[in-house]
Amino acid sequence: MNYTNNYHLPQWVETDRIMMEDFNQMCSDIDEGIKTAQDTADTAESKADAAQSSANAVADAYTPGNQPYVVGSYTGTGADMTITLGFRPKFLILSGMESTITTNSTSTWDRYFGLCDGSILSLRVAFSDTGFTVYARGGSRQNFPDFTDSGRTYCYIAFR
Repeated sequence: MNYTNNYHLPQWVETDRIMMEDFNQMCSDIDEGIKTAQDTADTAESKADAAQSSANAVADAYTPGNQPYVVGSYTGTGADMTITLGFRPKFLILSGMESTITTNSTSTWDRYFGLCDGSILSLRVAFSDTGFTVYARGGSRQNFPDFTDSGRTYCYIAFR
């Protein structure tokens, strides 16, 4: 009887008497080899998945270039305005403040401040996949706060 070079599997020649033990051992060896190869492949795949998951966690981690929020400002136009962030915010804080000095040296302040998660202030602010829209007063939107007053600067912080 001859054997294969790589896995020492039997290679009968015409004059060999085939024995059940030889045949069964060959099948057992093949089964064990396939199992070992599959276990090795599964382990390698698990390690690769863990490494990718770790790399993704690092990519999602906070760094000065990858902050979980964006800070900005815009100047109102008196009309509906869309602010592009490049992502759909999960939470938004808007602020606009203006002071007026009267003749008797007292100051009055108009404060505009809003917190929203996309549902509160829905007549004033709406989220989109790329940012948010602030709506001007008028029509059914005549209530305060107004985040579009012409010439007023508004600041915001939008969280990813």
